[in-house]
Amino acid sequence: MLDYARQRIREALDQPRTAVLATSGPAGILAGEFPCEAVGLELYLLLPKTSAHVFNIEHHPEVSLVTPEWELQGSARILAEELSEPPPNLLQDSSAEWCVLVGVTPRVLQIRGKHGWGNLETIDFKGNG
Repeated sequence: MLDYARQRIREALDQPRTAVLATSGPAGILAGEFPCEAVGLELYLLLPKTSAHVFNIEHHPEVSLVTPEWELQGSARILAEELSEPPPNLLQDSSAEWCVLVGVTPRVLQIRGKHGWGNLETIDFKGNG
């Protein structure tokens, strides 16, 4: 992946502190806003352990995330409690003990324009290292 694209992705993902997560699966089509944090090119979310989103991700990992700045499609996974590089701020949330950490590996990132509607840039992660 080009250095410019990596830098744009890091800048975009680093902005929001919450994102709207959309999942589909046995629990149906769901959307909800959750705390998030980026570490490099990976995005992490904190979801309540009892959330139906967790059930959907376990069965169908493809998800969409939306913030005012961008839209992202990617693959989600429920992470073990012990991570080599956990997100530094997200796990310090007071509700973290009742939540699971979800990692999202981006597939496509669409950065929105500042004015008007539509996307300013689309970055496709397929085939990029």
